[in-house]
Amino acid sequence: MGEIKNGCIFHWEGYQFADGEKADKYLVILGCKEKCNYLAVVATSQPKKRKFEPGCNAAMGYYHIPGGRKDWFPKDTWLLLSDPREIHPGEFLKFAMAKAIEHRGQLRDDVANAIRNCLKRCDDVSAYHLSLL
Repeated sequence: MGEIKNGCIFHWEGYQFADGEKADKYLVILGCKEKCNYLAVVATSQPKKRKFEPGCNAAMGYYHIPGGRKDWFPKDTWLLLSDPREIHPGEFLKFAMAKAIEHRGQLRDDVANAIRNCLKRCDDVSAYHLSLL
């Protein structure tokens, strides 16, 4: 699987949301400090009243990446920053070994840093989640 670092894009087959729903989702790692849980955000290609303006929209809790593969995603994609996901490294490894999680790509460092900075500006993100960055 290789080194996990900020901006890594993973496809998680059967990812389970807090409400119990499951779906195949892309996640982007935003925090992977040593001896800490990972911090990731879920990606969606469904606009759901989100703007198509590229970059940070902290007030609405998302970061928009235009489609076209310049920044990996073939479709317009919104990273849902208002609900970051904490993932225990052991759980992540277990799913990776079972081939439920696969590394699919890497965002450019400047884009990954812009997303992390946007997350810091979101009102709904806890101080604890920010400490995982």
